[in-house]
Amino acid sequence: DTFFLPFNKGNEGRAGNPPRKDGEYPVAYFWEEICQPHAFLRIFHSFVYVEKKNVVDLKGNWSVKETLIFPRFHQFDAVNKMISDAKEKGPGFPYLCEHSAGSGKTSTIAWTAHDLVKLRRDDGTPIFDTVIIVTDRNVLDGQLQDAVQQIDHQKGLIAAIDRETSSKSKSEQLSEAMLKGTPIIVVTIQTFPFAMEAILTERSLRDRSFAVIIDEAHNSQTGNTASKLQATLALSAKRDMSEMTVEELLLEIQRSRKRPSNVSHFAFTATPKHSTMMLFGRPADVARPAADDNLPVSFHKYEMRQAIEEGFILDVLRGYVPYKTAFNLGIELVEEERVDGKAAKRALAKWMTLHPTNVTQKVQFIIEHFSKNVAHLLDGKAKAMVVTSSRAAAVRYKKAFDAFIDANPSYGNIRALVAFSGKLTGREVMHPNDELLLEDRFVIEEEAEFTESNMNPDAGGKDLRHVFDRPEYRVMLVANKFQTGFDQPKLVAMYIDKKIANAVEIVQTFSRLNRTFPGKDQTFIVDFINEPEVVRSAFAQYDSGARIEEVQDLNVIYDLKENLDEQRIYDETHVVAFRRAQFETATAIKGGSSPEAAHKAMFAATQEPTDTYNHRLSELRSRAGETEQAYQRAKAAGDEDGMKKADHERIQVETAIASLTDFKSGLGKFGRLYAYISQLVDLGDPDLEAYAAFSKLLANRLDGIPQSDIDLHGIALTGYQITPRETETEGPEVEPPLLEPVRGGGGGERPGTVPVYIQEIIERLNRLFGEATPIEDQVAFVNQVAAITRENPVVMAQIEKNTKDQAMKGNLPGAVQAAVVRAMSSHSALATLLLSKDRQALPVLEGVIYEILKRGEKLSLHDQ
Repeated sequence: DTFFLPFNKGNEGRAGNPPRKDGEYPVAYFWEEICQPHAFLRIFHSFVYVEKKNVVDLKGNWSVKETLIFPRFHQFDAVNKMISDAKEKGPGFPYLCEHSAGSGKTSTIAWTAHDLVKLRRDDGTPIFDTVIIVTDRNVLDGQLQDAVQQIDHQKGLIAAIDRETSSKSKSEQLSEAMLKGTPIIVVTIQTFPFAMEAILTERSLRDRSFAVIIDEAHNSQTGNTASKLQATLALSAKRDMSEMTVEELLLEIQRSRKRPSNVSHFAFTATPKHSTMMLFGRPADVARPAADDNLPVSFHKYEMRQAIEEGFILDVLRGYVPYKTAFNLGIELVEEERVDGKAAKRALAKWMTLHPTNVTQKVQFIIEHFSKNVAHLLDGKAKAMVVTSSRAAAVRYKKAFDAFIDANPSYGNIRALVAFSGKLTGREVMHPNDELLLEDRFVIEEEAEFTESNMNPDAGGKDLRHVFDRPEYRVMLVANKFQTGFDQPKLVAMYIDKKIANAVEIVQTFSRLNRTFPGKDQTFIVDFINEPEVVRSAFAQYDSGARIEEVQDLNVIYDLKENLDEQRIYDETHVVAFRRAQFETATAIKGGSSPEAAHKAMFAATQEPTDTYNHRLSELRSRAGETEQAYQRAKAAGDEDGMKKADHERIQVETAIASLTDFKSGLGKFGRLYAYISQLVDLGDPDLEAYAAFSKLLANRLDGIPQSDIDLHGIALTGYQITPRETETEGPEVEPPLLEPVRGGGGGERPGTVPVYIQEIIERLNRLFGEATPIEDQVAFVNQVAAITRENPVVMAQIEKNTKDQAMKGNLPGAVQAAVVRAMSSHSALATLLLSKDRQALPVLEGVIYEILKRGEKLSLHDQ
């Protein structure tokens, strides 16, 4: 019953094998390499094992399923190459395995760990004393531990540091495992600090070497956790800190942030970020000697397209169907209150997400779609996941789901679980329009409390991943939890009601569906929110492996620090005082004495900048209120000059406020960026190390004065409709985007600086979502027209060599009109509107297209 083939090398990222120049069969490598005695014996000695899984049938009966696991070629190849390289080079090197979802990563990690603990030098001494497996799962992956144990039945081979299975603290478990010499230790990201503490405090561990295997590297190792671990591993072998000066200590910490010589990282991910490639990739001249560049690349690849073509995962985009939600809003506000534009949009978006009509209509749509298209698949075992935008949304979805099932007994065989962390109060879940819900079972009381446990009463407090495998549960409603890193092969459908921020999360989320299962040959993704173009671009980025165009500019941290210095919230005396207090704290901890006094000194060093920031912000907020009053008085008096003067002063005040909030976010960004950059290079700058700690503490203390809530009482939903988007089924092939490095500058997007009337926000949304189309569709349409126009070399030459006025008199208008006609197949409503009903809008569109082509960028939703 072993599924042996395709035992293929792959052919340029696709299935199959490359042709042989010597005329031999493409699969000749199989008997020339794999079937040689040393290779075949290694497979059966170190790779083949029996995987045991608990499974449940439709009647709820549990049994153990045994599967003989035989390595696929990419697994055998990756493990052999990493082990061979580690034996040759020793500890201190990175290994990035970019392996697609569905690549059998659990087994590959298990095989790698097993081989690393047995790796020896010629004199018989181990190259790695301990292998630490770091997983991003909150609940340790039992399958991973079982896989390691199945390969080698040696007692005491592996220890999992987990409070759920031991009465001892995590630090006690770690120290015990390390002192006993347990070869393989499994920890979560949250447990990493305890590993650092154990390594730092146990003298007997100082001369050991470590192999750190990272499950999902894009989540695990680009921030302070890895940097802190590396610093601890290196510092633990240094002389007593009491003998070091402040500068020596800071330099040592800074140097140790860069990968220490006694630690190798073996990082696995299907979706690396730019920072992942920089931290764990090998320079191209090492990994690809024939390359003409020196960009970091993955040590080993098994790409998504190859996994799909080999039949190990499904192509989930084949079943992707985007929908749009059209709605109209009415307003009955007595007072005209001007608010921040972006803040109003965010408030309205949240208001709409939690609106009872929005939730109940989508729940009805989901249940009917699931019942009609999904429920009967996999012999009635098919399941679905609903991805909601927040914990409050997940709670409302569960309430609406249960209420609909109660009211429609014919759907009674579709039961749902809800997964979210922590607890929420009724106040956090309530909506101003809840009084529209007349059913008592759907009313939310203000004093109510919602937890995963009390919302899933029949689960008995058990792990929902296992409960969801029971046949009666068909739908899982999630809020972040289980959105990624959740393996349930019977998932056939996914309903997306959340704006997913980046390509990594899009691919990780949608890939929950790609696991194969007997009889599973199709999947359904119904997306209410995201732009199809963005989704296709995300998958294109990782379909044939990630690439970067330029390395990380290491000067971005100095550029950011310079921007922060210019605000004059702090000066050098504050940083120096903090550095001294930091040193005294470290010395006190090392010596076993109380660091309380030194901690107070660190806070004292940041007190004056904290007061300065909060005082400035308070004054600016007061001035903002005064200018608004002046504007309203001038408006009531019909004084246009007074209104313009007040508006001018308001813009100045809002710009100053934006600059301050940018400063706070910039402090937070500096800490994250420094932790990343300092792992790439030895900066040799102790002042920067001290400033990084100073900026982190200061950022945490700048609470400021929060913006006042935007009052949305009086807004009513007057129209609502869910309809399919007009989009091409196949569409043109998307050019794979490149991974971008971190850029310098401020801490993030500035808040909107132009207050608008709340009525204007409502009217704008009505124009976009009511009779026309959602804003996402308009952006997609404009970008398509720009892309078509960009194909015209004459137009592009006129734009590059002339002023805007001259270019607008050339070939651009005709080219834009022709592009609108070509775009009609995918955006017929907007194209028809422009070409027939509203031709006076064409010159406006032509101006927008000119700006897009001149800047060389796509239109973003942030431009709205």
